[in-house]
Amino acid sequence: MKKRLWSVVLTGAMIASLTGCGGGTGTESAANTNAAGEAGTTAGEAGTTAAAGNAASGDTVKIGILTDRSSAAAATVVWAEAGAELAVQEINEAGGVNGKQVELVYRDTGSDSANVAQKSTELVGEGVVAILGPKSDGEAPTGAQWAETNKFPMVTPCTMNTRVTIENASRYMFSCGFNAWAIANMNAKYAEEQGYKSAYFIGNDGGASGDSRDFFYEYLGDGYTNMGSSQVASSATEFSNIISSIVGKDPDVIIGAVAGPNFVSLINQGQQFGLWDMCDYLGWYTCDSTNTTSLADAGNYPYGKVHGVDLWPFWLSDIEGNDKLVENYGALGQKLYKQDILPSDMGYTWYIGITAICEALKTTDDWSPEGVTTALENVKFDTIYGEGIGFRDFDHVMNHAYYYVTAVEDTTGKWKIPVGDIYKVYMAEEVLPTKEQMQDYASKNGLTFTDLSTLK
Repeated sequence: MKKRLWSVVLTGAMIASLTGCGGGTGTESAANTNAAGEAGTTAGEAGTTAAAGNAASGDTVKIGILTDRSSAAAATVVWAEAGAELAVQEINEAGGVNGKQVELVYRDTGSDSANVAQKSTELVGEGVVAILGPKSDGEAPTGAQWAETNKFPMVTPCTMNTRVTIENASRYMFSCGFNAWAIANMNAKYAEEQGYKSAYFIGNDGGASGDSRDFFYEYLGDGYTNMGSSQVASSATEFSNIISSIVGKDPDVIIGAVAGPNFVSLINQGQQFGLWDMCDYLGWYTCDSTNTTSLADAGNYPYGKVHGVDLWPFWLSDIEGNDKLVENYGALGQKLYKQDILPSDMGYTWYIGITAICEALKTTDDWSPEGVTTALENVKFDTIYGEGIGFRDFDHVMNHAYYYVTAVEDTTGKWKIPVGDIYKVYMAEEVLPTKEQMQDYASKNGLTFTDLSTLK
């Protein structure tokens, strides 16, 4: 039996400008986003009924995407969109969904939660059967609220956290991205096994950041020393004052929850202060090219000092089909966006999210919002990485495999970006919170836990 690993993926590389970001066949350009739905912030019964009717007719089926083409974080969205586009390319080349070709319809939220409801409603007006998004964990709670109010299925590729799974749990919201609680558990396991006794945390201002810190310390218990915490805006690029403070405290390890320009700035400035000579960094998106390319090109990446979680082991050629997936992804980046893109976990989460929606659609003739939601609750599908991919019934979190790695230099000459020296591959059930843990967390914090399996 050929080697299987249990996850799925695809993504991109190099932090670059979004200038020239177009869209392939079946996409809508950023300039063309005036929908048939400037109808306010609620889809309502008429909107969802219209969507179901549109989905059932014609030669195409539409899936909406909440993207970001206008904020500071838009520099890396090409890698994300290319993942969604590759999933559609594969599905359409294989005959589509029940004989219909898949079309993606984009709306730009600018990573601003204030735009999520309006843009989602516009997508419903366009006749989409489900929505991939929102893109960021800061938008996800608003997305969950909109999905619940409108009873419309939404699959978010952001890093999932308790602000959604507990505080805004909805039967209509699904997660295909990382999980912050699981990341905290894996980082804590590694810290414990390496004998680290103290840590300093640096993160952005999203919900996933806080979860990745709090559950890390909860796992390690009272005997572990918390030497401080700094949270910055997602657009922050100045870390010198924070780094000076950390150097004075001398922690064993840095716990990080930053990505993209945040991460690049932290690593560069940490090199200048000698931070990586005194401690290592634990985080996620570890070998993601949107984090690593510019650092590797400048000879400034601290190989062997960065550890954490990846979803796509793109460097493993012994996985049948893996090299072809990378090749197709890169070719699509050139074709649609005129950019060289290398693997990144962001692209993977968009790829697997679109794949999950399409696989769910194949299982039913009922493409109403309720029908698609039920299909997503029950979908199981296989990939080149493993079998039985789907969403957990009680919190709708995808059962990825997680690869815990150290980012090292590729000695084969194939990759100019760091690749992963795999420390351990975790199955989802090993690191995701159990239902009992989520119930206990909710109770301790005066919250209500909703078991989504009871709402089917």
